[in-house]
Amino acid sequence: MIAHSLGSVVAYEALHAHPELQPELFLTLGSPLALPQAVFHRLCPTPHGATPHLNGQRPPGAGRWVNVADPGDPVAVPPQLSRYFKGLSLDHTAAIAPFDFHQAKNYLRSAATAATIGPYLDL
Repeated sequence: MIAHSLGSVVAYEALHAHPELQPELFLTLGSPLALPQAVFHRLCPTPHGATPHLNGQRPPGAGRWVNVADPGDPVAVPPQLSRYFKGLSLDHTAAIAPFDFHQAKNYLRSAATAATIGPYLDL
């Protein structure tokens, strides 16, 4: 499952609501999942833990969770989802594009995305 931007929030909540869905890979691109006040604290299920160290959880059916974020992407803030969510296999932060940081096409063209999905393709 590949989810970009707000789609990563929809996918995260859908996978939690339907644990029978079991994608081998959950790849989030330019995700605002950790955005304080606007997204993170409103997720379902609600992140839990001792304040201020709340933690979201990897969706129960997701085999491997990889996040790719461009540090210049104004939507993928704060960077490093692994600081806010348990269960990420890889949290990749690297410059994806010099302009139009948040474009899905740029994330899909990135070396990090190619390296992540390559093993799942029968090419």
